[in-house]
Amino acid sequence: MKKRLCALLFCLILPASLQAQLTIERGPLRMFPGPATDQTRDIATSPADPSLPFVDSARTMIVEQKYDQAKEALRTALRISPMDMQIWALYDETVTADYVEKKRQERFNPVIYGDISPVFSINRIDSYIELDTLFVVGTIQNTSKATRQKIVLSGSILDENKRELRRETGTLLIPERGLMPNESSIFEIPFKNFPPGGKSYRVEVKSYE
Repeated sequence: MKKRLCALLFCLILPASLQAQLTIERGPLRMFPGPATDQTRDIATSPADPSLPFVDSARTMIVEQKYDQAKEALRTALRISPMDMQIWALYDETVTADYVEKKRQERFNPVIYGDISPVFSINRIDSYIELDTLFVVGTIQNTSKATRQKIVLSGSILDENKRELRRETGTLLIPERGLMPNESSIFEIPFKNFPPGGKSYRVEVKSYE
C-alpha cells in the first residue's frame, strides 16, 4: 500500500518539474530587426540624387554623338555632386570620344588654312570696239615673289543676268617675256563679231607657269 502511494505521488510531481525545467532552459525569444527591414527603410527615406537627370541626359546625348551637349550636362552634374567618381569617369570617356570623333572628321573632311597671297592683280580694265571687234584691255601685275611665265588670260561676255555668252583668251603685250615680281604689263582680249545682248565682261588668269 505504501509503495503504491509513493509511486502515485512520483508520477504527479515528475511532469510539473520537467515542464518547469524546459521553460527555464528555453528562455524568452529575442527580437532583432533583419537587414531586409533596414534596407527597405533606407530606400524609402533617402532623397533622390539631383544629378541623376543630367547624367541620364548626357548618356542619351553620347549615344547620339552630341558630345558637346553631353559634356555640358555632365559639368552640371559634377557641380551638384563633385565627389561622384562615376560621373567623373563618364565625363573623361565623353571627352575622349569627342576627341576621337573630331580627329576622324578631320581625316575625312580636312580643313586647310592658309594666308592670302595672290599671284596677280588685274587693274585698269577698259573696252573699245574696232572693225566689229570688241577689245577688252587692262593691266596685270605680278604680285608674287617669283617670275611668272606663259601667262594666259580669259575673258567672258555676260548678259544682263550674268550668264556667259562667249569666252575668249588673250595674252600679254610681250607674252614670251613673262613678268618679274611686282612687274606690270598690258593685256588684250579680242572678241570678233561679239554677240548681241552683252552687258558686261569678266577677266581672269586662265593659266601660267
